[in-house]
Amino acid sequence: MRLFILSILLFAAGLIPGKAQDVSFTGRAQSAVAVGDKFQLVYTLNKEGSDIRLPALQDFQILMGPSTSYSTSTSIINGQVSRETSYTFTFILKALKEGQYTLPPATIKVDDKKVESNAISIKVVKGDARPHNQSTEASGSAPDDDDLFITVTPSKKNVYQGESLVLTTKIYTKVQLDGLSDIKQPELAAFITQELKGKEGISWTMENVKGRTYNVGVYEQKLLFPQKSGRLEIEPTEIEFMVRQRVARSRSRSIFDDFFESNYRTVKKRVKSKPITIQVKPLPGNRPKGYTGGVGQLNMEARVNKTQVGVNDGVTLTVVVSGTGNHKFIEEPEIKFPADFDDFDAKINNDINNTARGMKGSKTYEYLMIPRHAGTFTIAPITFSYFDPAKGSYQTQASDPITITVEKGEGEQAGTSGIVRANVTKENVKFIGKDIRFIKTDKTQLKPIGTFFMGSLSFYLSLLVPLSLFILLFIINQKRMKENANATLMRTKKANKVAIKRLKKAAHFLKTGEKEAFYEEVLRALWGYLSDKLSLPLSELSKDNAGEVLSQSNVSDTVIHEIMSILDTCEFARYAPASGTGEMDKLYKQTIATISQLENQIKR
Repeated sequence: MRLFILSILLFAAGLIPGKAQDVSFTGRAQSAVAVGDKFQLVYTLNKEGSDIRLPALQDFQILMGPSTSYSTSTSIINGQVSRETSYTFTFILKALKEGQYTLPPATIKVDDKKVESNAISIKVVKGDARPHNQSTEASGSAPDDDDLFITVTPSKKNVYQGESLVLTTKIYTKVQLDGLSDIKQPELAAFITQELKGKEGISWTMENVKGRTYNVGVYEQKLLFPQKSGRLEIEPTEIEFMVRQRVARSRSRSIFDDFFESNYRTVKKRVKSKPITIQVKPLPGNRPKGYTGGVGQLNMEARVNKTQVGVNDGVTLTVVVSGTGNHKFIEEPEIKFPADFDDFDAKINNDINNTARGMKGSKTYEYLMIPRHAGTFTIAPITFSYFDPAKGSYQTQASDPITITVEKGEGEQAGTSGIVRANVTKENVKFIGKDIRFIKTDKTQLKPIGTFFMGSLSFYLSLLVPLSLFILLFIINQKRMKENANATLMRTKKANKVAIKRLKKAAHFLKTGEKEAFYEEVLRALWGYLSDKLSLPLSELSKDNAGEVLSQSNVSDTVIHEIMSILDTCEFARYAPASGTGEMDKLYKQTIATISQLENQIKR
């Protein structure tokens, strides 16, 4: 009974007209074919039409068509009936001449109106100069190296340190692939890598290489930033493919054997690309003031959200670095805030996309400042320097000076403290509640001559105390001046403080759950600490020489192993599937503990 009622409802729904559809007439074909190959040109219409006409196809031969098919479907969603109709017109074409072609729109009549399709772009490549050898398929063995191979190609082979380049991995095949079973990627320890995200899956096209036509697909693209200069070697990439091959069968004993027997088998084929050499030039040594590690074509802009404020009102200074370059590796600009302003650490925001030319977008630093006294204050021009690889030189930009007028606030009254600063009022000192000091009226005790402290032996001995303190402070100050003159020694002494400051940023990313930024900041903090502590430039620092110098500095093998483990974890965790905050918190504590152990063991 239920089935009968459901049938009646469906029949009634079919009688109800659906919502009118706009006419859609679209065409599609393969994006690339070889000369002499046959391919389908398909047009789809969502209404009934007639008199389909193709454009003039001088470089293609129409072998068959149109063959027409029809399909319809009805659906009921929330009581609304919708019906979809599709008419398909298929033509078989043959490519006659090599080149890049755009097929003009086809036309068809719908309700006595002419409707045009979209234009279609087709690339025709040269066909095979020699026929494909099918002997390996017949035998079921792995295909020849000429039938399946990969290439790994850099966009540039000569770059500056910090300049981006793109590494593209392509698959060339004349056989049918059934998937990948194993991939061995090169270790890019001398580079910082970023993934270039493209379309999901591999988009295949056709290319003619040395007289043979291949299906070609881009498997992967990576954006590389070399971190040291010199001749850098990139090891080959290895991929193991699953190749689907037709099996040559012996004469079957019955028709059922033919019916159930599989006509295909899968074999494995491991292919290997060629090694690559990248020549990395060091950045020039004449680095200008304000250089913070930027490489590319960049711009800097500085602004405040308001120039007139009251005492204790917040002011936001925004510095934006935009353009194309290595944004994520640029450090904060140096800013001289007015002495009467309280300033806070910058809030950093990255709005960056990885492109074939590098990181494109902007990096924003936001500083909160709070003026504590009234007056007119000026923030000196902010200088930003970067290296432009196209020009082969450093470029420097400077903002205009920023003037901020601070007006006296309602709450800034002298009565809140015993003394008011000279720059706030015209009085040097003001006693609150005591306009007159009263004369003492009590009895005064007199002392005989010779009993006063002044002129006594104790008085003269006490004069030696400030003199001794002055000599001691002079010696300490001279020693400090010598230490400050030795920049390397100062970097070594301040390495721990700088590392702790950098790890505060990592703690912020840990709280907000920004995984990639957290691991990058831990990596920068540890590399920066090792560079300062070991007195090695960051561009010359690697796992090998860092481990060797630490060993020479009497650092225990356990601590060295911990350092290398943290570096490896950060390198791989940035591109691994998302890990929990528990693992990130454990790594953060491990990093702090390891730096503390190093401080106790390295004596410099």
